[in-house]
Parts: sequence; structure tokens; C-alpha cells
Amino acid sequence: MDTQKANPIKIGDRVKILSPGGMTGRVVELRGPLGPKGAQVYRIQLRGKPKPAYIEVVEEQLEAIPASS
Repeated sequence: MDTQKANPIKIGDRVKILSPGGMTGRVVELRGPLGPKGAQVYRIQLRGKPKPAYIEVVEEQLEAIPASS
């Protein structure tokens, strides 16, 4: 079973971008099915100084970071 479908990413979730850099950020917007073959696109806020940076990523390139207890 696909874990992304069983546990969808929501606005406010912390995520890791599955790339060699392994950046992490927070989901700030669901852009909709704008990716290839209708893939969901998310806007991710990355930490930055003095201002945060933003990036748009398709759902397949994201992994949710579990909340620490």
C-alpha cells in the first residue's frame, strides 16, 4: 500500500525533500493537481535568513517528518 495515500501530507506538516541535499521545511500551501499526470504540488517554506525561501515540489518528492513526542 502506498504510504502517501494512507497518510496524506497536510498544510503545516514538516517534510523532507527527497533529493541529495535532503532539505527540510514546512508545507504552507497545496497548489493542486498541477504536476505531471495530475500529481499534487505543494509549496514548501524553507528556513532562510533574513527571509524564508519557498519551493514548489510534487508529492512524490516529499516525505513527512513524524512529530516528535
